[in-house]
Amino acid sequence: MIDAFRQWAFDRRDHTHSQRVYDWWSRHDRVYAAFVAAFLLGRTGEFRDRTVAALSLDPGDTVLDVGCGPGPNFERLADVVGPTGTIVGVDASPGMVKRAKERGEQLDCEVEVLRADARRLPLANDRFDGVCATLSLSAMGDIEAVVAGISDVLLPGGRIAVLDARSFQTAPLRWLNPLIEGISAYITNWYPEAPIVQSVEDMFAEVSIETFHGETVYVVTAKKGG
Repeated sequence: MIDAFRQWAFDRRDHTHSQRVYDWWSRHDRVYAAFVAAFLLGRTGEFRDRTVAALSLDPGDTVLDVGCGPGPNFERLADVVGPTGTIVGVDASPGMVKRAKERGEQLDCEVEVLRADARRLPLANDRFDGVCATLSLSAMGDIEAVVAGISDVLLPGGRIAVLDARSFQTAPLRWLNPLIEGISAYITNWYPEAPIVQSVEDMFAEVSIETFHGETVYVVTAKKGG
C-alpha cells in the first residue's frame, strides 16, 4: 500500500506539478519555514550558515543562489558580500520569485531575482565567485545538467556549496523511506535518489562533504579549477 502511494506520487510529478507546489509554498511562507525546520530537526539556521561559510566569499563578491525560493539565504549572503556585492537568485516558481524580490529589496546590496530553469541558466559564463543551493537541487530532476550549468557560470577558483537531503541510509529507519519519499514527492517534488554528490565530484575539484542526521542531510562543497 505504501509502495503504491510512493509510486503514484512519483508518477504524477511534472513541470506543472512542480510549479503548482512551489507557488503554493510561496503563499504560505511561514508554513514553508516550519516545514523546513521540522525536516532539518530545528537546525535550519546552522546548516544554512555552514553552506554560506563554505563559499569563502569576500566583500564585493557576486554570488548565485540556485533554487532560491523566497530568499532565506539572502541575509546571510548579504552579510558576507556587503553593500558592494551582488546576489542573484534564480527560481522556476513565479510565486517564489515574487517573494524573493520583496526580500531582496530590504537588503543593503544589489539583489537580482530571475525566474528561470536551473538547467538552462540565462547568465553569463564565468560571472560568479560562488554558487549555493539549499534544499533545491534534489527537486530539479536533471542534476547533471544543473551542475554543469553551475560550473559554466562560476569563475575559475569559485566555489559551489550545496545543502540537501536524501533518504535514510540504514535500517531500521530505512524502512520508513517509501512513506517519507511518497509524501515528499507529493508536497515538494523531491527526487531522493538525485545524484548530487556524484555530479559535483564529476564536475569539480577539491570536493568535500559533511553529513548529519544519520547521513540524511549533507553539505557538499567544491572548487572550480582554473
